[in-house]
Amino acid sequence: MTKPSALLPPSSAQHVALQALLGQGQYGVVTRLATEHDLRREFVYALRDHARVALDEAFAPADGSTDGFNLSVTEREMARTVVALRVVTPASVRDIVAMLWIIYGTGWSYGKVWNVLHLAEQRAAAFLSQVDLSGIDSVALDEMFSQGRPVFAGIDLDTQYLFQLEVHEKRTSEAWERSLASMRDRQSLYPSHAVKDAGSGLAKGVRGCWPEVEERDDLFHAVYLLGKVASHLEQRAYASIAKEEEARLHREKLMKFSVDRSARTSASGLYRSARGHADHAIDRYDRFEALRQEARRVLQLCDRGSGRLRRAQEVEETLVRVAEEMRAIGGERIRRAAKYLSNRAAGLGRYLTQLLERLDEVTEAAGGAEIVEAATRAYQASLDVHRRGPRWDRRARRQELRSAGEALVACTERSPERLRRAIGTVFPILATRHRASSAIENLNSVLRPYLVVQKHAEQGFLNLFRFYWNTRTREWGRNKGTSAYQQLTGDEVPDWLTLLGFPPGERRAQKAA
Repeated sequence: MTKPSALLPPSSAQHVALQALLGQGQYGVVTRLATEHDLRREFVYALRDHARVALDEAFAPADGSTDGFNLSVTEREMARTVVALRVVTPASVRDIVAMLWIIYGTGWSYGKVWNVLHLAEQRAAAFLSQVDLSGIDSVALDEMFSQGRPVFAGIDLDTQYLFQLEVHEKRTSEAWERSLASMRDRQSLYPSHAVKDAGSGLAKGVRGCWPEVEERDDLFHAVYLLGKVASHLEQRAYASIAKEEEARLHREKLMKFSVDRSARTSASGLYRSARGHADHAIDRYDRFEALRQEARRVLQLCDRGSGRLRRAQEVEETLVRVAEEMRAIGGERIRRAAKYLSNRAAGLGRYLTQLLERLDEVTEAAGGAEIVEAATRAYQASLDVHRRGPRWDRRARRQELRSAGEALVACTERSPERLRRAIGTVFPILATRHRASSAIENLNSVLRPYLVVQKHAEQGFLNLFRFYWNTRTREWGRNKGTSAYQQLTGDEVPDWLTLLGFPPGERRAQKAA
């Protein structure tokens, strides 16, 4: 290709290059210069780039290094910044165009930024479609909505690898089955367990794709639903108490100052009625809250003060009974919650069967059944303290943790080696029991601001976001210092942008080396 500067006299070429560089980011500058000098726009862009390179070389330090206050602006660095801004922060394309000027003092047009992002999205989709998913054993599945369109999401509960993030037109069982089957057939996704909510389309899609998979109902949704109903009943009770107090004050005022017997009689009747409503509302809340606490208790691994692991049948029978007693309280909200709990009872306790089998396999290695129970009790007690709870129960939870710890130490005869072996054997199994979709719910909360900024979900962006989520190095949590992709495949990812085809500029790469 002919050099752009050869098409013009040197003075004219310099003039066009400088004008293009000075006007970079201003709408119409390149078009105007191309028209004035009878050039193609591509040649004007090339002249501008030549001018930028010449300035960079003229003002670069003699040793080729950069200090902390001078940033060498290159196309590669700007491309990295564009892609990073798109997924590290909830930034729109126009936000990125504005940020380039703020960061570098120069910028790109909307179209060029979009072209870079489109290229990144294509590369992300191609890379993700080749990842082997055969190592995934337990998954959580869910759906969220963006402008009325469902977004299907699936995550590996062991590594947090996000294997699915797809926008669809409908949330039917056929759509779910097609989506999951494509990953099953192309990437060998055959999980043993699937944690899901109560969506009928999702459930049918899972069964259609993996007939043998063990379906576990999501603990998060059950606890959340019962909590919402309890909060509603509590607010109703407080409102009734407030009306009772208002009626009482009105009655006392009339009794003290009014001589109108009918008004006083009416006020007394209203007060009795308000008091009856308050007593009824308080009773409904107390009865429901007691049943909710019983449901929460049976959803724990073991009872307080004991390390005996629950059985799946025990959980199912208790939840069904609790649901029946909830229905007797009355009210549409309570009936819906009771129906949900009854329908999900079997799925909520199903994980215990496999958990019991895994603990039985390591009982001898842990030191015996008594030590396994003591470790289970200590693990549950630590969860209760870590997750907090009602203030009135705080002291009891802390006391239980102390007692459980002392019991575990006593079982191991105060041997540090036996204690380490017991904890190292039992705790990892209890930590991977997989009965809640908290991981996918966390993803939804992270993704939602991005979709709000972009107004709607586009598959290209979802692919790029999924690539970033899976290949970025995590900075906190139990998986700190690794990426989900590394945990799943064993392949380390030093820099996710380089893996995507956007390496750092040459000077920064040389300096890092």
